[in-house]
Amino acid sequence: MANYEKSAELRDLGRRVIKENEDLRWINEQKVRIGYLTCDHEKKLAGGRLVCGDCRKVSDVYRAYTPYDFLITFYEPNIQGFTDEQREILMYHELLHVGIEPSGKLYVVPHDVEEFYPIISQWGMDWAEGGR
Repeated sequence: MANYEKSAELRDLGRRVIKENEDLRWINEQKVRIGYLTCDHEKKLAGGRLVCGDCRKVSDVYRAYTPYDFLITFYEPNIQGFTDEQREILMYHELLHVGIEPSGKLYVVPHDVEEFYPIISQWGMDWAEGGR
């Protein structure tokens, strides 16, 4: 069974990435609450592709039990060997999933391709490959 734990290290990384990227600063301005977790279990998609991290919107039912709007999880077995820069890029990627409609409703932003354009333009499609 997978074990999930709150991560102060990822929280600090997330806060730094938000602060350093103008396109994410709205998250703080809108007071979006994000919880950061690590998981000791490997996660794969149906085709066998590894999942390095994910971002989930906390449903209304679960918000009765947690103070967060979103949860970002890093799957530690899948990112062993990642450099600090790759972890930072992964955090940026996951934070790009946090979205808000003009009405103020929060949602998970889907990929525009299998990656987000800002990451492709700066680090390329294969940014994670060197860490494995």
